[in-house]
Amino acid sequence: MPPHRWRFLLLALNTQLVAQATPPPAVELNIRADSAPLEAAAAEYRAIWASDGARIVATMQQISGLQFRETTVPVQVVTGPSSSGYGARPMRMRGSYPEPTKRATLIHELGHRLQNDLFTRDEDDHPALFMWLYDVWKALYGPDFASQQVEVESARTGGRHDYRGMWATALAKDSSARADARRRTREARQRDREP
Repeated sequence: MPPHRWRFLLLALNTQLVAQATPPPAVELNIRADSAPLEAAAAEYRAIWASDGARIVATMQQISGLQFRETTVPVQVVTGPSSSGYGARPMRMRGSYPEPTKRATLIHELGHRLQNDLFTRDEDDHPALFMWLYDVWKALYGPDFASQQVEVESARTGGRHDYRGMWATALAKDSSARADARRRTREARQRDREP
């Protein structure tokens, strides 16, 4: 068969496969600046989501084994620390982060919301989150990005979380052991929540 026919056949097959793929549930982020000076930071978060949002959702769901229940998440860009919010409370995203850390933190805080059905509001879900967050960062942006963001998070001190210790615990396991740990946690937590 002539080479141009092979290319046409491969293009047609690829187009058919893409058309058959089921897109992940849409998760819309309603990103608002807390004040006018933070509008540029809010625009940067919006650009990240417009560019990578569908991939982020699909990768988070695939690696965590969980599904987003929310389809719209309110996000407030602030001068203070980032937080996931809970239920109707908006996510809060620090405006001063450099762009790579904005991406990483957006995924981190969405990760809390993705797994919030497995934990009570008073529980620290970071150990479970860290069993899959690195793998999401790595799948989306590569191992250098993931390692750099672990260092960024590990340097955070003064709060109630020992990020350095939790990251060390998570990364002491290889990706297969982390996958097994997250599966066991997910199954146990879902079983505990069954009526």
